[in-house]
Amino acid sequence: MRLLVTGGAGFIGSNFVRHVLRTHPDDTVVNLDKLTYAGNPANLDDVATDPRYRFVRGDICDAKLVREVAQGVDAVVNFAASTHV
Repeated sequence: MRLLVTGGAGFIGSNFVRHVLRTHPDDTVVNLDKLTYAGNPANLDDVATDPRYRFVRGDICDAKLVREVAQGVDAVVNFAASTHV
């Protein structure tokens, strides 16, 4: 399965990404994250070189970008959020 994870550089999202890559060896993950105050790419340093993982810096409000990264994706898991609202 090919997953698009939004907000995957945050605390919960990064743990989910690691879990998927660890427990589902045939799955791939595309992580779309805007990297605001809550997102930190260092949260995923341990999987950054995994060929099944791809990071895309961007905003889920950018419809064109979302369409591009969602090509061929089987499922979307959304963790993108503003924690201060």
